[in-house]
Amino acid sequence: MKPRIKTEVARSHLYGLRAWITELRAQAILLTILLLSLMLILSVGVTFLAYQQISQSLAESRDQELASVSAERLSESIEAFVRGLRTLANQTQMQSGEPTVQRDLLKLAPDLVADFTNDGGIIILDEKGFVSVTEPFRPDLIGQDFSQEPYFRETSALRTSTFSDIIKEPGSGEDIIVIAVPIEKPNGQFVGVIAGRFYLSFQRLGQEIQKLRVGEEGTAYLVDRQGRLIYHPDSRLIGTDFSSREAVKQLQQGSRTGAITSRENGQPNTVEGYAVVQVPGWGLVIGEPWAQVVQPAQSALQPIVVVLVVGLITVAAFVSLGVQAVTDPIQNLVIQTRQVTAGDYDAQVMLSRIKEIRELGMAFNEMVGQIRKYRAGVRQYVADITQSQEEERKRIARELHDDTVQSLIAIGQRIELIKGMLDDPIEARTRLNELRTMVTGAIASVRQFSRDLRPLALEDLGLVAAMQYLVNQLAQSEGIDVDFTVEGTPDGLPADMEVAIYRILQEALNNVKKHAHATEVTVLAQFTNNQIVLTVEDNGRGFTVPASITDFATSGSFGVMGLQERAQLFGGNIEVESQPDEGTLVRLVMPRKSDLAPFEIRNGFSSLSPEESLVAKQVS
Repeated sequence: MKPRIKTEVARSHLYGLRAWITELRAQAILLTILLLSLMLILSVGVTFLAYQQISQSLAESRDQELASVSAERLSESIEAFVRGLRTLANQTQMQSGEPTVQRDLLKLAPDLVADFTNDGGIIILDEKGFVSVTEPFRPDLIGQDFSQEPYFRETSALRTSTFSDIIKEPGSGEDIIVIAVPIEKPNGQFVGVIAGRFYLSFQRLGQEIQKLRVGEEGTAYLVDRQGRLIYHPDSRLIGTDFSSREAVKQLQQGSRTGAITSRENGQPNTVEGYAVVQVPGWGLVIGEPWAQVVQPAQSALQPIVVVLVVGLITVAAFVSLGVQAVTDPIQNLVIQTRQVTAGDYDAQVMLSRIKEIRELGMAFNEMVGQIRKYRAGVRQYVADITQSQEEERKRIARELHDDTVQSLIAIGQRIELIKGMLDDPIEARTRLNELRTMVTGAIASVRQFSRDLRPLALEDLGLVAAMQYLVNQLAQSEGIDVDFTVEGTPDGLPADMEVAIYRILQEALNNVKKHAHATEVTVLAQFTNNQIVLTVEDNGRGFTVPASITDFATSGSFGVMGLQERAQLFGGNIEVESQPDEGTLVRLVMPRKSDLAPFEIRNGFSSLSPEESLVAKQVS
């Protein structure tokens, strides 16, 4: 039982949600939220991309500048090492070439050799490249042949200071860097080489670089000319080949300074600034991860996003209020419309401040007023028709009593009289002839009643002949010059439509007869493939045409309203054009094929009000 109740509750909530979504307010709010959300996403995205580009540009500029400055400082430090070695090389004791004298000199200049003796030490090579002196003393190196070492060959050949890339120390296999300075006598004789050495594991060359701080996760590292790490904050990486890194590639390709953003799998990975360390020709690279670069942009966007979300909620609230200002009048209009449907024709809507809604309310109030006037006209029209029917019945009863009944009574009396004259054939024949005349007159009277009640000419001769009959009657009875023209043919028209056209023409001509005081009338009947146009125009005194057809009924002119009612039964319309003293034009425009069949027209009366049903039956 409980699962069923839960299911019903869920269905009820779903139905309520669907109903809410179909409301104008809900759709306006959802559409507004959707559009503003898209704008929010687009704005945040564009802003973030802009911040990202700016942050990247600033990071590249900063890292490049920092790398250049740090490279200059490192170059100055290395130059200081070179000057110390060159000072020693220029001493007479060093130029003597005697190992003992050279060793004594090193001991006498502790300040000059301290930077080296605390690391890899100093070695002196003779002119042939053999190690003759070490400080501190390294017996394992004494007598070693270093003549094939690149730094010895380059220094002896160029007679200038040289710097090695990372090399292995013979014996220990340690990675070292060597700074070599030639030893020459004043006459230019090459005596040997004095070389200061640095073990990479001691990271003596990285002391200046260690002082650099590039954010929390930034790194700075030093590479030799082959791209191998001389210094890195992670000592495990020292000696590793970094030649595949983009910044190192740029250095190896001859770029002196610059910055680059490396990518991994198509996404930014690291921003690196680089510069050449001028004296030894090594490369200094300063990098920071992409996340650190864009972190300020992300932090700056957070309050922006918050403000935009608050703005989105605020706009949605104002949209809800604005939509409510639109939907409330519409809902009121729906309520009033239902009241009108229920028969309350006094319903009126309050006019909104919104122009379009106000115009809609004014149109609704005007429509209800027109319906109210129309129904009042219909009621008056029904009363007039009812009175006319009663008067017509009285007239028919009077005519039958005064004419037909009296004729039949006279005929009956004559028959009784003739019975007494059967012995006199001549007199009887005379009376029978009189009786025949009386019967003929009674028949003519009855036929006239029949014509008045039903257009026999329409049934016997057709629509055009019946219309000609009406025209001829007007011309003969009133002496009016009537021009009757027919274009096309009415063949195939339903019988009910023919009767309606006949009655409309009859009423239009009766109006001319009663009110127009015209001397000329033009009747034009046009039967096309799509519609029927019947025009009756006179040169009478004319009148001022009311704004609406229903106004004819309120002024007591029911004939025009009757014409309109007949026309509307077949989807047609009546147009009246007139001005005082300028004649009148009445035009019927009716589709040749009505959407309603004759039996549908008659059955459709049940959907009308009692007054409207009576009117429809009278005019059909």
